Amino acid sequence: MSPEAEAGPLVLVPLRSGSREDQGAGTPVPLQTVNQAYVSALQSAGAVPIGVPLGFASLDSLTFATGLVLPGGADVAPSRYGSSAHPTSDWDQRLDELEFPLVHWALTRGMPILGICRGLQVLNVALGGSLVQDLPSERASSVQHPSPGARDLLTHDLHIEEGSLLASALGTTTMRVNSLHHQGIDRLAPGLRASALAPDGLIEGLEAADGSWVLAVQFHPEELYREHPTAQHLFQSFVAECRRHARSPVTAPA
Repeated sequence: MSPEAEAGPLVLVPLRSGSREDQGAGTPVPLQTVNQAYVSALQSAGAVPIGVPLGFASLDSLTFATGLVLPGGADVAPSRYGSSAHPTSDWDQRLDELEFPLVHWALTRGMPILGICRGLQVLNVALGGSLVQDLPSERASSVQHPSPGARDLLTHDLHIEEGSLLASALGTTTMRVNSLHHQGIDRLAPGLRASALAPDGLIEGLEAADGSWVLAVQFHPEELYREHPTAQHLFQSFVAECRRHARSPVTAPA
């Protein structure tokens, strides 16, 4: 039995810039990190999260992995979709430089991909779509994006297309979700299809149009999985697909 079969599928998770205060020196110590909630949610579904550091470029050394999670984080640089910066936009160039090649590499390998919040936006921009840079000022609606309150606060309904991959992965066609984002989908990328909408029509779920296991949501299921079976089911569905991918021979493109 392989180490992966014993431990669970190995899932790539790009790391984010962070810092902690050095109590002795009184200066910040740079970190590369990811929120504990992502790690816990993946582990609870049986996966082993593997951090991919900022600045990493040797993607073909990651062929041991069988899935990719694109977590939430900083905004995407607006230049990547041909826009000038809105005053509220705040991006991390190193994160974009890691995640955009990683998305294309994973897609060429047929690797299951789960995007969350920023991850949905990265996937859309990487494939040729664009974003609304600040929903409150550019596309105000009766739905608050983002909503104040706790990270697991359920703030609005999500309507999921019946028969979609997302409906299957969640096990439902309607649910309440949290809202922690100020950006959203503007122009949907070719090769993707909308599979979930907020009540104001904002795309909050998308998937590959060709039926491959490429799925992204705008809400944060990692903050909900402990108390909400639909969010837990999403991670379980993703990990199950990673297991299937691990059993399938992968031919890298020439």
